[in-house]
Amino acid sequence: MHNWPVNKQLADEDVRSCLTFPPEGVEKYIMPRLPLEQSENLARNSGKTVMAVYDVERSIRYDMKLVKEQEGGYKLEDWDQVSMLRRIQASQGIGMSWRNGMLHFKIFSN
Repeated sequence: MHNWPVNKQLADEDVRSCLTFPPEGVEKYIMPRLPLEQSENLARNSGKTVMAVYDVERSIRYDMKLVKEQEGGYKLEDWDQVSMLRRIQASQGIGMSWRNGMLHFKIFSN
């Protein structure tokens, strides 16, 4: 059973290219759970790290880049491999949790 501590409603840009995150979700929930090297890489201005991302509904694991943007937000690059396969729509919700060394996610229907 998953708890989904990081949630957001998907916008058009989240569906077309990369998934964006507000800083507080990443800095409060994801960064403290990353291995030290990954966390340090990400903390640098415009830092990035590769992380495992797991689709709990499809049981598929992806490797994606989590990138810190100059403005302070974060984005998950290579997200389009999920959004295209799943035909995710803007306005759907997504929940994320960190478990077993991976970022797990679930897409919520409208």
